Amino acid sequence: MTRFNQRLSSRIGFGTWQLGGPNRVNGKPTGWGAVDEQEALRAIETALAQGINFFDTADSYGQGQSETILGKALRPHAATDVVVCTKFGNTMDAQGIPGQDFGADYVQTAVENSLRRLQRDTLDVLLLHSPPDAFDWSSYDPAPFENLVKAGKIKAYGVSSKSVYGAKRVMEAGFGSVLEILYNALDRRAEDVLWTLPQADDYEFIVRVPLASGFLKPDYLTETPVFPDDQYRHYLPDRDRDWLLASARNLAFLNELPGGISTSALRFCLSNPAVSVVIPGMRNAGQVAANKTAEALGALSPEVLERIQTAVPDVPEHWKPKA
Repeated sequence: MTRFNQRLSSRIGFGTWQLGGPNRVNGKPTGWGAVDEQEALRAIETALAQGINFFDTADSYGQGQSETILGKALRPHAATDVVVCTKFGNTMDAQGIPGQDFGADYVQTAVENSLRRLQRDTLDVLLLHSPPDAFDWSSYDPAPFENLVKAGKIKAYGVSSKSVYGAKRVMEAGFGSVLEILYNALDRRAEDVLWTLPQADDYEFIVRVPLASGFLKPDYLTETPVFPDDQYRHYLPDRDRDWLLASARNLAFLNELPGGISTSALRFCLSNPAVSVVIPGMRNAGQVAANKTAEALGALSPEVLERIQTAVPDVPEHWKPKA
């Protein structure tokens, strides 16, 4: 099995969801608002200069826009210097109706299109993008992915899961070797649901949403956020937004540590040895520098980790599957 973490020069990676722009689906944005391409290119160059060499994207971020911008930035850099992970499976027909396709024929097409946009010959990691948690892995054939590995089109494959419960099913089925999961100081379910499983050693874990959709931010400790209508956060249910805001404020003590609450939130993720790489989104060079600081500061102390658990004991019940 190819291990991408052996090629990482930093456990801080670069998430590119935000580079896809508003990315409207069914009339609602599923992205992070308008993006300045030149600023995005500068952010990626800054990341490379600071030793960040893992980049996570998807073909559905802006219907290929994120991959295209990333491809422009990485073109001058040798494939051996970077690790690129992309995702496939979310589709949109000519009428703009969204769907999903993880079939053998489509994966071939998706890989070729991603390689073209990214201007690469090989994808380091290919992930199914948010298949249903109840996806039938028992009848899903991994042969097309193994054939792509043999053909040199991809090096490793796996799943970017909707939830830790879907990821658990992937692990129990033994599909792939890479999982992209949600894990942060507010939502620590992976610790009990995934990393206690005997299969955990067979997977590399990419941590997404490490800043809890941006709620682990110093501004929101005292201000009530107002999200523009071209961001997906504008459409969060009130009960989820209120819980995230209240819980982030329960962790206000993290803002007293070097770098503040956002840096401390990344340090939280890096404190867990099961995490291969963390992929905060970065819009500009300043955010790159701030995120890289987390790695330099190192893991949080056991005392701080325990205080986090006490301050936010669990996620809301409605985030958990019904018994």
